[in-house]
Amino acid sequence: IRRPDDLMRAIETYNVGAIVHLAALLIPDCRDNPVLGAEVNVIGHINVLDAARAFAIDKVVYASSIAALPRPPLCAPPTIYGAFKHCDEEISLVYYRDHGLVTIGLRPVILYGPGREVGQTAAITMAMKSAAQGKPFRIPFRERTCFQHIDETTDIFRRCLIASPVEPVISDMGAEMQTTEDVAKAIRAVVPDADIEIGSDSRPGPLNLDDSILTKLLGGRDRVSLEDGVRQTIDHYRSFL
Repeated sequence: IRRPDDLMRAIETYNVGAIVHLAALLIPDCRDNPVLGAEVNVIGHINVLDAARAFAIDKVVYASSIAALPRPPLCAPPTIYGAFKHCDEEISLVYYRDHGLVTIGLRPVILYGPGREVGQTAAITMAMKSAAQGKPFRIPFRERTCFQHIDETTDIFRRCLIASPVEPVISDMGAEMQTTEDVAKAIRAVVPDADIEIGSDSRPGPLNLDDSILTKLLGGRDRVSLEDGVRQTIDHYRSFL
């Protein structure tokens, strides 16, 4: 994604008709190396949009993040990663104004499920994996936010590729607010003796989430409740024991 010539070559070689852009460095990597984070998360985003223009691709769905939303006390994204994602949203709007490129930007919430084991909030999945293995686990933060199973997330991205909005779309991917305590409760409902501890550090989650724009774009969609998603995730990891 940092090499536009390679990106163009891949699109031409495989006759790409749509782009789902998920490439990014996550919170820890952006914090530790903000210059590289900007190259991947911001310049890389521009490279994707320019490639779409070059090949007249009108289906571009990209992942922003709820980290792009401002938080108190400074009314700004809480991390440099979030600042990059906020920048991507603004760039996408400018590309529509300047070039007529329509994009769909989705703000994933805290995603969990099999394989979601990298990144600061991967602790939610790792708590379920540890419970399946009979090991103790400490979720290092407390937060009130939306927890979304990867199957529901994948379905949203897939359906957005079918949609044809007439102007750019930017939307939260979920709005049902729950807490890390709710996650621990759902884990214990499946593994009653699960040793799950929640740290005292409080992450500044978004005050409110709104997925009404996404709902209007896609209509009704299948939801995966926290209870069902936790059970599916634990069952997945148990199957490897």
